[in-house]
Amino acid sequence: MMVIFILLLVVVACVYGAWRLSALSPAHRISWSSVWRLAFLIAVLRVSALWVGWAGLRRGDWLQIPAYFMLMLGLPDIYIVKAARAEPLRWAILGSLTLAATSFAWSAAFLWIANRLWSRSQASRDQ
Repeated sequence: MMVIFILLLVVVACVYGAWRLSALSPAHRISWSSVWRLAFLIAVLRVSALWVGWAGLRRGDWLQIPAYFMLMLGLPDIYIVKAARAEPLRWAILGSLTLAATSFAWSAAFLWIANRLWSRSQASRDQ
């Protein structure tokens, strides 16, 4: 329950950051197309890692070790579908949907942080 609460706080902070980005002057604004492109890249990487990890865990050899580490790329979002873990295929499908949906929030957060760091470096250069 605590993980879901923390994830909800992260999503709220990302939505607030995206709202703040849209209110900035055009010189500091990040377009929605860049948010969508980064979200697509994050989703592709995380969902493919989930499926490769899921396939690796079905094997009985040493490939389970790298498969386990591939599944770690889905943390903390993958905890949302923890209840479906007893059915591996259902868990992988629900995990894919969750990772794709939360990639937008991660994208907005990363771009917000990058914009804050960029504006601070610009302000320090201007002084």
